[in-house]
Amino acid sequence: MKKTMSWCLGIFLILSAGLAGAQPRFSQNEFTTAESLDAGMTQAGINFTLGDHYKNYYPEVRYGLGAMMEVGVKLGVTSVSIDSSESVGALVGADFKYQLIKETEGVPIDLAVDFGVDTVIIHRSNATVTSFSTIISKGFPLTDRGYKFIPYGGLEMAVLRGSYEAINDNTSVNVFGGIEWKLSQKFMLLLELKAGPSMVGGAGIRFEY
Repeated sequence: MKKTMSWCLGIFLILSAGLAGAQPRFSQNEFTTAESLDAGMTQAGINFTLGDHYKNYYPEVRYGLGAMMEVGVKLGVTSVSIDSSESVGALVGADFKYQLIKETEGVPIDLAVDFGVDTVIIHRSNATVTSFSTIISKGFPLTDRGYKFIPYGGLEMAVLRGSYEAINDNTSVNVFGGIEWKLSQKFMLLLELKAGPSMVGGAGIRFEY
């Protein structure tokens, strides 16, 4: 497992180091598997995303609504670099996830859909991404005490709009893939890459309670 983790971290660092583009795309990592939280269950953590000319650092809280529904909210800081000038702003966002298929003995995967809105606010201007994603994941238990390795991936359609001068309104399709590694019953590590008009890499830690 240590070799697998080192391999994933190596790919993430190599691809993140090569990120380049003409303008920031403001695309966010998903950082969620297709499995929904049980009703009343909460996860809280901190995520980091590195994209074309920008990076984000933000806490996130996710809450299980029951009936295989889940919501998440985020609030953090964004740094955008344009023409060697760096601007710092706020990031706010929320998403709603609904699990369509639950993994059982006869069904090998979890399948969910997710609708999200993320807004970056810089110098009283905004860049807002509205996204719709399908997510597929499969859990691989490592022990009988809750430790688990969960690869996930999917397809996202995103619409970028806003008044920030460094963006052009556009619609894009992105493919993403990542892993959630439960290092204990209540603590997990996430790594993810998203590819589309630009490449986005990210990592996060999360606690469940």
